[in-house]
Amino acid sequence: MSPSTTTDRGAEILARTIMPNEGNLPVEAARSILHFRLAQADYERVNDLAVKARAGTLTAEERTELDEYERITCLVELMQSKARLSLKGEKQDGERLRRAA
Repeated sequence: MSPSTTTDRGAEILARTIMPNEGNLPVEAARSILHFRLAQADYERVNDLAVKARAGTLTAEERTELDEYERITCLVELMQSKARLSLKGEKQDGERLRRAA
């Protein structure tokens, strides 16, 4: 099994678990999740690895490391998608309540 197959399968499992199309997070949780970012050192490391990947000079260990960063990024993106949808739903609910009042 190739690493990309594993990554794709992992992303599919995460999507089914997180359900990013369901905006059902509490507002405070959603706001917190939107602040998730890689630490500066990790961001710089990903950029270094990406340069090496484009040059075709990644070692097997570095490829594994870059794959891990990609998995983490996928997880954060799914969570933030759900968070944005949750906040959008909260905003729409608030507008409906104001119109009904």
